[in-house]
Amino acid sequence: MTRLAGYASRLRKDKVSSRRADVNIGKKGLHPSIIEEIKRVLEDKKCVKIRVLKSARTMVSSEDISNIAKHLNAVIVDSRGYTHILISRKALKCEKR
Repeated sequence: MTRLAGYASRLRKDKVSSRRADVNIGKKGLHPSIIEEIKRVLEDKKCVKIRVLKSARTMVSSEDISNIAKHLNAVIVDSRGYTHILISRKALKCEKR
């Protein structure tokens, strides 16, 4: 996990403290519409909270989430159990300026 400062750190803290996930992965697992939804939320909010529900835990692994993050040009900044928080690399670049 990378060390975050400023804007990205605030984004992560907001997502950790909020109870609801932005995207829930259910019994259908990872399908194109879920990936598009994650992409849409990342573009809008620069940060997305993903929760893998019980019905999908046998189909979706942490490796799958990391592959999605690489595909969508994002970074996993927090991972607690079956909940993962991704921040887009664009938000991290904006922070460094």
